[in-house]
Amino acid sequence: MFYKIRGILKEILPPNRIIIESKFLSWEIQIPFNLLEIFKRDFFEKEIELFVCPLLRKNEYLEIYGFLSKEERELFLKLNTLSKVGPKLALNILSVFTPELLRKIIEEGRAKELAKIPGVGEKRAEKLFLELKGLFGKIPVKGRTIPLEKERLLSEAKTSLVNLGFHKKEVEEILFKVFHEEDTLESLIKKALRELAPTLKEERPE
Repeated sequence: MFYKIRGILKEILPPNRIIIESKFLSWEIQIPFNLLEIFKRDFFEKEIELFVCPLLRKNEYLEIYGFLSKEERELFLKLNTLSKVGPKLALNILSVFTPELLRKIIEEGRAKELAKIPGVGEKRAEKLFLELKGLFGKIPVKGRTIPLEKERLLSEAKTSLVNLGFHKKEVEEILFKVFHEEDTLESLIKKALRELAPTLKEERPE
């Protein structure tokens, strides 16, 4: 999967497409709408680096979405895991809210603010809020700020451990206890297993 593209911003195509030239290739990339004027002002005919996410559409052509930060890219990926949020709505969300602001809105229960997103009225904002609440609530953070890409790692570790037969709530508590930001998926699972294994041993029949 593509992660980053670096090249010269050669064309800007409203409402939200740009063309980047990189060595022998030209990339057409869709960006959040709020970035268009910034790109016109600060990056036209200059080198730019974008965090990108390619998605294969139903009619089997590739669309590439680009972001200025890896946090935006990670949130875009997470939003696309939701049943009622596709690439278009995910891009609209990121055109209005930063990842940090969106998290704060969800944590504080400010569902009505989601109506600011293009194509989302007040009624749909309530339904979207419930989906986003589930997305941000997969791993308890207890007042601790965890980068979005690390939330994804925590979620993958939780799924692996639950699949091994451990209880979901206990897994979440242990992962929060042992987690450090430098962890890889493998190291995090190993640390969690060291905490969970004694419990598993006690519960086995004689």
